This record gives sequence, structure tokens and C-alpha cells, in this order.
Amino acid sequence: MACQTVGVYSETAPGERRVAVVPGAVHLILELGLEVLVETEAGRRAYFPDSAYICAGARIVSRSELFDAADMLIGVRPPNITSTHRFRAGQALTCLLQPLYMPDVIRRWADQGLTAIAADLVPRTPGRAQLMDALSSQDQVAGYQAILTAADTFGRCLAEPPPGGEIGPPPQILVLGRGPAGREAALTARRLGAIVRVCEACEGSCPDIAARGIDIIVVTAEIPGHRPPVLVPARSVRAMRPGSVIVDTTASAFGCAVELAEPNAIRVVEPGVTVIGDDNLASKTPTSASAAYATSIAALLAHLVRGGALSIDLTDPIQSEVVVTHDRSVYNHAVWQRILDQISLAGLP
Repeated sequence: MACQTVGVYSETAPGERRVAVVPGAVHLILELGLEVLVETEAGRRAYFPDSAYICAGARIVSRSELFDAADMLIGVRPPNITSTHRFRAGQALTCLLQPLYMPDVIRRWADQGLTAIAADLVPRTPGRAQLMDALSSQDQVAGYQAILTAADTFGRCLAEPPPGGEIGPPPQILVLGRGPAGREAALTARRLGAIVRVCEACEGSCPDIAARGIDIIVVTAEIPGHRPPVLVPARSVRAMRPGSVIVDTTASAFGCAVELAEPNAIRVVEPGVTVIGDDNLASKTPTSASAAYATSIAALLAHLVRGGALSIDLTDPIQSEVVVTHDRSVYNHAVWQRILDQISLAGLP
């Protein structure tokens, strides 16, 4: 039996600069008995040239050849393909799938016989699954970038001012969310010299911002597949001092945790508070984010591949979480319920 092929496609979402597999991780996939195909210039925006992939043992191919030949397609985000595209029965796709946001697409892919594997559904529990947790690694990079984004917008130094400079205490930063993104945001802010407070991300947990003199808020809370709760209402935003900054890492088409935030937008709200909405901050540090993602994907593939081929075993606790579709069926109960809800609303059989 010929070895199966892994195809790394180029990301096409606006502003997306990451790549799913970096040259340094190619050998980890080759060691599983797999061949690696990489779409032409897939790593360019993360500063990985085609020549580096060739030196690592991958083969560079066109997009059409990649989608035709690859047994397993690997990406960061779901591929941007037309609704008329048909996957080959038995093909597999692994990425940060966010299947709850696209139940109609998942149903179509299941009908075509695609095995869809959601890297963002790896259990966030201690143990072996930690190596495969791509979402946590990206959240960590996003938390780091959130503080840099806030610092770049804020009008004062986060660290001690130079001699003869401004007088006053270091800025106070509030981080909402204790997950990987929140922890990294807090750590980065403290390294830069700011005073940091971290709170749980749940409705009603936001402290009295005006009374506490908060200068910067970073919101990192997100519940995959669900609209984020409103953690910072409009009245709290408007109560902040002129020059204050809010970064909402949850802001997307599915909702925002900051009431006045807009997805992929920067707003200045009276009395002069800058509100930044961006759920793709990890892509602004594409080299590091891609390397971390590739390590997690290689670990996930090592769990899924046996004898140089994909081996689906839904009795395995990790596979039962990440395998969304297989053998023309939808196995994720939450996604299937979304599909049923859509069918019910549309009055379809």
C-alpha cells in the first residue's frame, strides 16, 4: 500500500498569515510514514520560503494538485472553497474547524464522505492531549500580542518612564479571562512593568473600572461555538479615562465581549477610549504562532496515524472529541443538534 499524503494548503482568510506546518515540523510527519505536499508559497507570509520546505523533504505543488492528491488536508482555518467543490470520499481535513459555526457546510462535507477533524476540539486536560492542544498554543500567542497591541495604542509607557519624563504610577491593566490567552497577557504586561489584575471572565465579574483607575482592558474570554457574554458594557467603556485602551480578542461575526467593540475594527469612543476588536491576533506573530501550531498538529497526527495511514477509532477518548464527520456521518453531537435545528427552522425533511 502506497503511503498516504498530507497536504498543507495556503490560508486565504483576510489577514491570515499563519501556515499549518513549518519546515522544522516536516520531519515529524515524514517519520509517521507519510508524504508531505505543500501548496506553493503557503508559508510565505509566515516567512517560510518554499525552498525551506523542499530542504525538509516536502514537495511543493499547486493548489489544485494538492486538493486532488492529498489524503489528509491540513490547515489553520477551514479552506476557502466553493460550495460546488466535492471532496474525495475518504479524504480527511484537519484544522481549527469551529464546526458549530458552519453546520450546513459540515453536513455537506459529511455527505461527500470527508473525515473532518477539529483541532480546536482537542480536550483541554492535563496529559497526552496537551501536546495536541493547538487552540491553547494559539491563544497563548494571542494573549502576548494583545498586550503589544494595547501598548502600541496607549499613549504612555507601560514601564517606568525615563528620567524627566511623565510622573505617575505605571498603567493599570485588567485582564478578563484566566485561560492560556489571559495568563500570557498578564505575564507579558507584568514583564513590561504594568500593574496587572486578572479576573474570571463571566458576566458581572468586571469590577468598577472608573473607581479602580483601569487604563487598559484585555478581554480573552471565549466559549467556542457560543456567543461571548458581554463582559464590558458600554457604560464601563465610557467611564474610562481619555487615552484608555480596550482589546477584545473575542470580537468576531458571532459576537463581542465588549459592548462597543466591532470585529476587525478600531473605534474611538467618547471620551477618547480606543476599542480594538480582533479575534485573530495570533496571526500578527505568524512565525511563532505557526511553529507552535505545527508542533500540536504533528502530535495530533501521531495519535491518528497507524502504519502510514489515518486510522479512525471513535472509541478513543481523544478521537471521539475531535472527529466531527466520518464515513458519511456526523459524530459530534453538538454539531448534529445545530444541523437538526437548522432543518427544523427551514421546515426541511
